[in-house]
Amino acid sequence: MQLKAKILGSPASVWMILGMATIMTLVVVTLAVFNYNREVRYMEKVLGEKGGALIRSFETGARVGMMGDYGAEGRLQALIDATAKLPDILYIVLTDRDGRIIAHSDSQKIGSVFLDAAQIESLHPDRKAQSVVLRDGAGAGSFVVYKEFVPLKSGGFRMMRDMMNHHMSWSGNGRGNGSGNGRRGMMMRRQAEDASGESVEKPLIFIGLDIAPFVEARRTDVRVMMTTSAVLLLVGLGCMVSLFWVQAYRRSREQLRDTQALAAEIVANLPIGMIVTGPDGCVTRINRDAAALLNVAPDDALGAAARDVLPAEVTDLAAESAETGAPVTRELSIRTRDTESPVNVGVAPVTSDGAAHLGTIYILSDLTEIHRLQADVKQREKMAAIGNLAAGIAHEVRNPLSSIKGYATYFAGLFDEGSDNRKAATVMIAETERLNRVISELLDFSRPSDFKFRKADPAMVLDTVSRLLQQDASDQGVELSMEVTPDLPEAEMDPDRMVQAVLNIGINGIQAMEPGGRLSLRARSFEGALVIEVEDTGRGIPEADLATIFDPYFTTKSQGTGLGLAVVRKIVEGHGGGVHVASNPGKGTTFAITLPQAH
Repeated sequence: MQLKAKILGSPASVWMILGMATIMTLVVVTLAVFNYNREVRYMEKVLGEKGGALIRSFETGARVGMMGDYGAEGRLQALIDATAKLPDILYIVLTDRDGRIIAHSDSQKIGSVFLDAAQIESLHPDRKAQSVVLRDGAGAGSFVVYKEFVPLKSGGFRMMRDMMNHHMSWSGNGRGNGSGNGRRGMMMRRQAEDASGESVEKPLIFIGLDIAPFVEARRTDVRVMMTTSAVLLLVGLGCMVSLFWVQAYRRSREQLRDTQALAAEIVANLPIGMIVTGPDGCVTRINRDAAALLNVAPDDALGAAARDVLPAEVTDLAAESAETGAPVTRELSIRTRDTESPVNVGVAPVTSDGAAHLGTIYILSDLTEIHRLQADVKQREKMAAIGNLAAGIAHEVRNPLSSIKGYATYFAGLFDEGSDNRKAATVMIAETERLNRVISELLDFSRPSDFKFRKADPAMVLDTVSRLLQQDASDQGVELSMEVTPDLPEAEMDPDRMVQAVLNIGINGIQAMEPGGRLSLRARSFEGALVIEVEDTGRGIPEADLATIFDPYFTTKSQGTGLGLAVVRKIVEGHGGGVHVASNPGKGTTFAITLPQAH
């Protein structure tokens, strides 16, 4: 016997792990994207606040520098140049509403177009600082904070106009001449209303901040975030898989425990004996049937060496099985103390996949009942054969006997009363009648039993038998007694056939006793069965004859036919019962008929 162990993966568990992994991945990715967007918003907020603060500082500086009209343009440009030198500031630009540069940290760009009118319009500039990311032709980006430039509340826009005229003239871009007529026309289109009622448009200020440090920091954050997310994902997946493994392990342990309990119950309740030994040859498991068959206590057998529990012939089979590596089955006669029983022994080695020896299993089947049934079958077959033979002989013999009896009766009438010839004819008639009775018994024995079962009172059966035996007992000088347990329940039986069976036993008992003997008829209930006992105080039956007294034609009497007890057995077995005999030579014999009681 080879034991194999396999770990089977559940498809449902695999799909569940994949589903959980997908959900966890989505959660981690969602959190990563959320954190990334939050960092972007935080960067925009920080840069926006920084740019707004710079614009407010610039406006304050411009307001202070423009208190007087003389040199305002130079002071504003100097303020732009100084502010642009601060860290992370790429440029500072002042433009008009059409996007033309009025002032720039790079003075060479003054007069050029920073953004066209459509782009300016799309930004919707107002007095509140706003932000946007702008990229140049090379793809370099800058974070731009912009708003309307309002350094002065009143009277200052004339100076701004003059500064604008000054810068337009200074730029010399070729779109005006020395007289400044073109520039003045352009300025007139950008007038806003000041304290004196003149009109000049409010310029716009743009501060470009370098986003490279923030981009690098953001990239670092992204790498850290991706690394952290990957670690979290791996840890989460590891924990999840570990949970599944732990659950599978616990489930496997529970299944193993249940399997062991089931195996223990199966072994304990098997209708045959089973013994299992380990690699060291010691008993690891034994059930009740094996312990009862070997007449040992289970607790004493556990842990003991197999050779100390099993007979030597059984352990020899184990050695033979170990050599061949195949199961061995033999029928042995095992003696335990004073009992010897036929036992079918099966021995098989237990090995693992790697052919390692794990132990030996012994199967012990008690064949006592099987042998008894086989003997009963043989007996029934023999009885059937004898019955068929007897029936054939009876039919062939009965007709000549009738002729012989007729002629004997005729010859008896020819001779005088008391003559020897008449006596001889009378003896012939008597013997013919005796043979006819034997033939009738043969026919009854061979004829299929036709029982008429009904509920009958055992006391009535014994009373009928007692009355029929009374005359024979009186002639033999034998005392007859009857004892019936009070309130004995009725039993399913054919009362006439049961009377015949008990009567045959009673007649044999009376014939086996000398004058002064005693024949006892008893009926009682025992373990749910009706027991009818016929006990005599005769000479008993030799032990050698006890096994054959129920065979047809077996008799120890010179005038017996040997069919009386055979008929008894046939009647009792036809009732689903059994007949047993116990004899003590010289002291008497007891026949016990056991019948199932009516329910």
